Amino acid sequence: MAVRTQIVSCDVCNTKTLVKFQVGILNQYPVHYSCPECLTNIYGEIYINQEEGGIEFKLNNATYEFEGEEEYILVLSGEFPSIKIIKSTEETYRAALFSPFIRYSPHSEEEMNKYQILFNFLPEFIDYEWKLIERVAHLYFNGKDEYIENEVNKLRESSKLTMGPFEKVSSVNKIITAVFRELSSKEPLIDSQMKSLPDKLDSISQKNSTNFLELIDFYTREDLVKLQKELFSLFNTFINHYRYIVPVIYLEAIGRNIEDIKFHEGLNNVSFERLDRLYQNAYETLLQNSTLPLLLDNLIVRGSINSMNASIKVRKKPVKNIQDFQSLTNGQKLTYLSDNNNVLSKIYQEALDTKLRNPIGHNNYSYDSNSQLITFHSNYENQGPKQLYLIEFAYKCFKSMKISLIVWDLSVLISKLIKEKD
Repeated sequence: MAVRTQIVSCDVCNTKTLVKFQVGILNQYPVHYSCPECLTNIYGEIYINQEEGGIEFKLNNATYEFEGEEEYILVLSGEFPSIKIIKSTEETYRAALFSPFIRYSPHSEEEMNKYQILFNFLPEFIDYEWKLIERVAHLYFNGKDEYIENEVNKLRESSKLTMGPFEKVSSVNKIITAVFRELSSKEPLIDSQMKSLPDKLDSISQKNSTNFLELIDFYTREDLVKLQKELFSLFNTFINHYRYIVPVIYLEAIGRNIEDIKFHEGLNNVSFERLDRLYQNAYETLLQNSTLPLLLDNLIVRGSINSMNASIKVRKKPVKNIQDFQSLTNGQKLTYLSDNNNVLSKIYQEALDTKLRNPIGHNNYSYDSNSQLITFHSNYENQGPKQLYLIEFAYKCFKSMKISLIVWDLSVLISKLIKEKD
């Protein structure tokens, strides 16, 4: 993969930065950084003509130049973490010679397969296949089943997806599985519990049919379609942010720890402000639909959908039943879902954090775009700030997608059980 370099000059203070980027499989590379001198945001796209080798910069607040003496170095990658912007010295210039591809490129057949899977879902997929998936989903949600088969057949022509046999009632689920399952397969949140769940429920239905029917009767088909519609909206938001967080997905896929690199490497292709609403949207949607995994935990762990854990108190009061839980704020629900005795609902703690969501919602945070350190300030005097690097925050966004996938799977399972009952 060829490495290209370009001097970029800030339009405000004329500070010159040497941008080094690797021409890989992408046709365009998002870029976002702040001028180290005047802190002006510089952002836009670098477009690559793969056939002719031409490069076109479309940046806001900066101009590319043909020559000049750089004062800073920015390493850019669309696929891998890269060194944060640094002062240009002889030592840092040598350090920047080792491109992200050299440091992170796949070395085994397993890593190469994962690399190819991840990049099947980059811009061309979003521009074509995902548009078809949206159409199939909207037809399903609106009860227009007679049109679904034709749209699914269009997806079968794609080399990026492997579609199973057509079934109207399960087509959307199979598509969601085809798109997202491989992305989260390296470190699934509760894979063993999900695999054994149908057998556990079958055992409960045999031993205690009354309590099992409480679960099945709690939701109508319309309730579950509404839940799935909200989750699909979250998947849609995620897929439109996908290209910005590919580096953290790839790091997980090859078993690399963000903790080992977060101080010196990060994401030079996205701003915190582009990801914060993705996180807030996930927080609200997932907690609004957290009743389903809690119902299953109550039934499996404590024997009945209304058997709450009395030892966990919210605002010094126990949560007595599901109706009590549903009346809580989303932040209070998250507090209740911290019960480690549960097997499903405890996954919410993997990514969701009120200490992140509330500062985002109230714009009560600060962000150093060069160190990429985010400081989330608390509204409470007795609570100190919480800090995360941008690459850590992006990983939480990815984990929120995994939670969405689990809740989606649970909704599909309950839909199937309702159908079998009828």
